[in-house]
Amino acid sequence: MLRKLFASFSGLLSLILLAAAIPAFAANGPITWGTTSTVTNINTFTDAGTDARGIRPGTFGAEYPRMLKLANGTWLAVAAIYDNNGYTKVSWGGTRLQVFRSTDNARTWSLAATLWEDGRDLDNGQLIQLANGDVLLAMRSVRWQESYQLRVYKSTNLGSNWSFLSTIDENNGAAGALGNPDKGVYEPHMQLLDDGSLAVMYANEKHVTENPSYSQVISQKISTNGGASWGNEIYVAWDPSNSAARPGMPVWTKMTNGQYIVTYEVCGTQSCHIYTKKSADGKTWASGIGSRVSTNQQGGPYLLSLSDGRLVLTSNSNVVSLSNDFGNTWYDNDLPAFGNSLWAALYQTGPNEIALINSVDRSVGGHNIQVRFGTLSSGTYSNDFSANESGWVHYGGTWAVSGGTYNVTSANADKSLLTPYPSRASYTLEGDIRLNNAGQGSLVFNVTNPGTGADSQSGYGAGIDSTGVIWLGRFNNGWTPLQTVSSTISTNTWYHVKIVVGGGNIKFYVGDMTTPKINVNDATYTGGTIGVRGGFGNSVSFDNISLY
Repeated sequence: MLRKLFASFSGLLSLILLAAAIPAFAANGPITWGTTSTVTNINTFTDAGTDARGIRPGTFGAEYPRMLKLANGTWLAVAAIYDNNGYTKVSWGGTRLQVFRSTDNARTWSLAATLWEDGRDLDNGQLIQLANGDVLLAMRSVRWQESYQLRVYKSTNLGSNWSFLSTIDENNGAAGALGNPDKGVYEPHMQLLDDGSLAVMYANEKHVTENPSYSQVISQKISTNGGASWGNEIYVAWDPSNSAARPGMPVWTKMTNGQYIVTYEVCGTQSCHIYTKKSADGKTWASGIGSRVSTNQQGGPYLLSLSDGRLVLTSNSNVVSLSNDFGNTWYDNDLPAFGNSLWAALYQTGPNEIALINSVDRSVGGHNIQVRFGTLSSGTYSNDFSANESGWVHYGGTWAVSGGTYNVTSANADKSLLTPYPSRASYTLEGDIRLNNAGQGSLVFNVTNPGTGADSQSGYGAGIDSTGVIWLGRFNNGWTPLQTVSSTISTNTWYHVKIVVGGGNIKFYVGDMTTPKINVNDATYTGGTIGVRGGFGNSVSFDNISLY
């Protein structure tokens, strides 16, 4: 939960250091991070002491940003700001929400509106636009351990003015009555469903005093009148076997395959690791806490479905992960967008561009709100090596482009990998291989975590060997053969090879492009870069490498 993590900056520091230790290619991919823009940088002030959360607001700045692209192309952003002493010091105090506007695709921002409720802390803002053009802003409104409300405001003029619309859920009591344990509601996230209804998910502690008791669940409600009122509670994620589990901070989206997917942290029992669940209709969810994301994601997740079908996921660990198979498996982008940041959110700002908005650490304390733009690889590549090897990174061996070919003198299955790299769920990789003397040569694909050494990577390799073998196998800092077939392979002869990947199936063609020599079902790795690989003490040439 947002409020819990503030009390454990040592834990956040550990996450940041862990992210910094992730091995990287020379350039990151398939997302290459570029320029940044600042949405807001709240001035520091001399405060009157700690606020209701036990934090000094004078240097805290801003946090928890979210964006929305309107139908007219304008972008809005919302963030919580700390610009007063808080409601324990002044009756009108409390954290506020500010809405910002950009008319140049999120490059520059201006203040559009400020929202506050006297004597309450506002945070967890999230925006959505309805079919009629109205913009809704959901948020949490809190007096800690006393009053918890999830409120919705509406704007009919694209974010300039706002009026209260409805309350999604709430829990109110006397001062201190709703603490130990806390019994609040937090982090609303709205989504439009196929039937035109509006749905919202949120973290809910209200069931902790019930039987069965749940420390926290993810709840859902549905509105059939544009957010003016909300229906009955639906359980989305909960652990029937352990009441201490705390699934929270839900973010959900519709995927290009028509399914809905929600991501969330599970604290209490799972160290705030990130989990996902899927639903065919966005209303019906299986029991339990779902499936854990396999990569290093922890605390405060955000999920984006790209127009090409890939998913992009990030969290407070500052790692960005991608999925090419609708969230079944994940792999990490090689470098984070920011090193020290909290509560990130992801958006697609162009056919091959995404934006990551975040609360970024600043030297004066607290955070400002920044957007960093990332270029997505196009998913295609070709090189006939008539000019250069631009974008290829060597891992051992002696490499040269000469005579229109890419050549390696290889001692220990040395490789060269493409970066930043294309990444697709289904693709075809083709190329020409010539063994200049006895030995082997291969193409590698879906490669991550590379290092110098024969098997120092995760991914696959498919190749030819002058001993008369065509082979396909899997790397994971070791070697697992998947299939070999016998075939005459001569030295000083060009062999055209093709690898077709898709749906958990790998086909390897050599010479004859109509019938695969090898056909294997294996979906251990679903994303990563491509490359070429030499043998053990031999010379190999490559040409006409293409991916499409």
